[in-house]
Amino acid sequence: MTVAQVFLLALYVPMTLLLACYGLHRAHMVIEYLRTRKDNPVPPPDPDEWPTLLVQIPVFNERAVVRRILGAVAQFDYPRDKLRVQVLDDSTDETVAISADACAELAAQGLTITHVRRSNREGYKAGALAHGLTLDDCKLVAIFDADFMPPPGVLKAMVPYFADEKIGLVQARWEHLNLKRNLLTKLQSYFIDGHFILEHTYRHRTGRFFNINGTAGMWRRTCIDDAGGWSSTSITEDTEISFRAYVRGWKFMYLRDLTVPAELPADMDAYKSQQHRWAKGYTEVLLQHFGMIWRAPITRKAKIEATLMLSNHFAFLLMGALTILHLPLVIVRTQYASTAFLKMLDLLGLSLVVFAFFAFYLISQWEAKRLTLRRALLVPLCLGVGIAQMVNSSRAVLEALFGLKTGFVRTPKEGEGTRKSYKAAAGQGQALAEVAFGIYLLFSCIYLAAQGHLWGAPLNLLVSFGFLYLGLSTLWNQWRTPAPDPAPQPDAATTAGAALAASLPATAAPTEPRPEAT
Repeated sequence: MTVAQVFLLALYVPMTLLLACYGLHRAHMVIEYLRTRKDNPVPPPDPDEWPTLLVQIPVFNERAVVRRILGAVAQFDYPRDKLRVQVLDDSTDETVAISADACAELAAQGLTITHVRRSNREGYKAGALAHGLTLDDCKLVAIFDADFMPPPGVLKAMVPYFADEKIGLVQARWEHLNLKRNLLTKLQSYFIDGHFILEHTYRHRTGRFFNINGTAGMWRRTCIDDAGGWSSTSITEDTEISFRAYVRGWKFMYLRDLTVPAELPADMDAYKSQQHRWAKGYTEVLLQHFGMIWRAPITRKAKIEATLMLSNHFAFLLMGALTILHLPLVIVRTQYASTAFLKMLDLLGLSLVVFAFFAFYLISQWEAKRLTLRRALLVPLCLGVGIAQMVNSSRAVLEALFGLKTGFVRTPKEGEGTRKSYKAAAGQGQALAEVAFGIYLLFSCIYLAAQGHLWGAPLNLLVSFGFLYLGLSTLWNQWRTPAPDPAPQPDAATTAGAALAASLPATAAPTEPRPEAT
């Protein structure tokens, strides 16, 4: 065996063992979820007096969806004398006029609502939320992004849990408004369901750390203040403040069966932008708070879970390295593949990751009551696309590690139509790298099949599809002739407000039964 071959195998062993750790963690997560899946929290009784509640809606160029969420807010069955709404509008387009007009219409219907504008976007979403808190003194603060559609009873479902003075946060589960929009939204629903149904439930019910997801959650105002307030030091401001609150001793409540529908990115560039922000933000929080987490007076299992959660995207670096070394490793393994140790590594490494992945997402679909034969057949594609995110996520992790700062990029929304609020920036170089990886794995697949190693060919083919799908979708978005974006009509804001006003009741919406929160 040559020095180069020894070097390749020496790289393969530790990287596979590290990757196996993430696979073992996901398998453990599935087992613990199944053990605790029926341990639903009992909804507390309604309070004798409903506390004052502020609903914050951060907005940036959300012209396609802002009317929709304000229409949903108008249907909240929370007592109107206790409810206040802030539209935190940092927009630079006609969203400003649409929001202002809609807010005026809702105010005329008796809702306490303010259209908050700032002179700049300092701090991005975190800055907008912090600025809004300086204008109000409500005891509880609910946050809904503009692409969400909160149901009428969601506030009354969350508030009773704050009877426990130690509860600082209540988080609802995300659902999907446009799951069937295209293949991308269908695949995303697996990732979102896995995170919210299995991961969050497992972490909450086993006493581990979990974080608010930036929206569809409710904070106790004193918890935000005690944690030091909102900070823009990370582009995932929700995760960052969650850690500061958690180590201060605040408890978080997760309501798996209380759902708030949201819009999934239907465009590949928008999806990549969102995933890049999450991967980079998690890594930023890990770098900022790793020491604080391990010094904090919290349980060891909470510290381990927090570390694994924040470092999860490092697995993409491992997969990226293994992908680059894949063909040379295949050639070396063809000659030296008979050792029991290397076969055990295969079992604990990639095979474990694959089996845990399938179990994780099939169970999440079963729990979401969406598991059909057609949905189950999409899981292999989901695996391929999930692994192929390694280029996008690895770039995000490396940017965070090297301290490269980027602005907060909102995910473009489509609303009921196909005209997005704005277009996400597309990375042509990254797309070309994804296509190159796809072609590389396709040739590896052919080589494996030619050598008789049929066991590895299907996975290679799936991941190759994932890379080509991600890369070619972005290149197609860039190279095609864009459809002309019609100029806004002069009376667009007035028309939007009038349509909203016509859909609103003259008085507060009648109280509906509070949805069961379990």
